[in-house]
Amino acid sequence: MQFSLRRLAIFGFGIAAVVGVAWYFLFRAPSGTGTADRQRTTAAQPERPGQPGAAQRRRAGVTQRVVAAPVKVETIGDRVAAVGTGRAIRSLTISAEVAGIIEEIKFAPGQAVKAGEALVKLKSEAEEIAVKLAQVKIDEAMANLKRYETLQERNAVATVQVQQARTALALAQAELDAKQYELRRRMVNAPFDGVMGLTTLGKGDYLQAGAPIATIDDRSSLLVAFVVAERVAGSLTLGQEVRATTPALSGMVVRGNISALDTRIDAASRTLRAEATLPNEQNRLLAGMTFSVEVNIPGEKLPVIPGLAIQWDRNGAFVWQIAEDSTVKRVGVTIRRRENDTVAVEASLKDGDRVVIEGMQGLREGASITLAQN
Repeated sequence: MQFSLRRLAIFGFGIAAVVGVAWYFLFRAPSGTGTADRQRTTAAQPERPGQPGAAQRRRAGVTQRVVAAPVKVETIGDRVAAVGTGRAIRSLTISAEVAGIIEEIKFAPGQAVKAGEALVKLKSEAEEIAVKLAQVKIDEAMANLKRYETLQERNAVATVQVQQARTALALAQAELDAKQYELRRRMVNAPFDGVMGLTTLGKGDYLQAGAPIATIDDRSSLLVAFVVAERVAGSLTLGQEVRATTPALSGMVVRGNISALDTRIDAASRTLRAEATLPNEQNRLLAGMTFSVEVNIPGEKLPVIPGLAIQWDRNGAFVWQIAEDSTVKRVGVTIRRRENDTVAVEASLKDGDRVVIEGMQGLREGASITLAQN
């Protein structure tokens, strides 16, 4: 009995020892916390009110160095560019009024001719004979009239006979005019000064009435038709200077003037048709050439900035403007015109404002900057 109680006491003591050791390791906090544990504990503690956070401390202690350039407000003329096709100031396809056999071609393709100069002669023997006969009738009628007028002075003929002789002379003259007109129609003449085009006709060909013979172009000036956008239509005026170039004559610049403006805006394309006249003293411009036409529109005041200042994002073009407190702000711009390294823009910028041109990587609204020498 005593032996059993002793074994029970020993067993109970062992259980108590095991429980104590387990309690010690499970529930007692270690007394020697490491440096890393202390750092984690410190980092987990919230910052007290009034103390700057890490991002605020960085902003307060670091500024970005940038290079800036001044904004200049200048009077900028808008430039309108368009493409048009040139045509002769006067152009015509020459044709014959009457049918006949060609007796002679009096021009060569590319030849310059004067108004009224003979170009094509049709055979006209019958018409020449008719003119001669009509002339004979006139001579006879004039002789009769003179004889009757002499007799009238002697009161040998009635006045009515003299009047009849005068009527006969007038009819003969009218017949002669008609025959001479028919003869003139056998000759095709140049309607105006110009340059003759190609022809496929030759001597002996039968020419139908109204059939084309050749083209003639008055290239003393060329007309170029082009269109401009509705927004600048009101800025164009008759006589306004234009500058034209053509790929056919590289490096050649022709200055002309607006000679015609349409009376309405095209409702479908929202454009205005215009026409410019280009001088052609050297006769180097040809009808059908393609021309690039530029028109300078009277200027307006716009901010001009270096092209390096322009940035783009999903909202469009913008620049970083430097405020008086050495911070930057985003200013949206609309590009109006580029000229070498500068850009004219529409923007809320004043003369003398500064914009960032270098060091803009990582800039954000309100960021502090330090100016570096350009």
